[in-house]
Amino acid sequence: MVLIVYQFQIYGVIDIVIFKYNKSNAQCMWCKRVDNPHPDYKNETIPTKVFVSEKGRKIELCLSCFESENNGAQNSNIEFKKN
Repeated sequence: MVLIVYQFQIYGVIDIVIFKYNKSNAQCMWCKRVDNPHPDYKNETIPTKVFVSEKGRKIELCLSCFESENNGAQNSNIEFKKN
């Protein structure tokens, strides 16, 4: 299994999130993708990370949906927490 390290900055603080690549049953709970949309990696699964909500629910997001949610959270001053 390969890991992708995603680095981003919120309010001047650098944070790192690690996504798993080639997870056999990877599926994004937001967009429902299972295949990697990147043209160079069509034969690989989508990179995902399981987050835990404040209510304790496990949510598996792909890198693309995470970026979208994270950007939305920054624009609305709501913290998108990682676990």
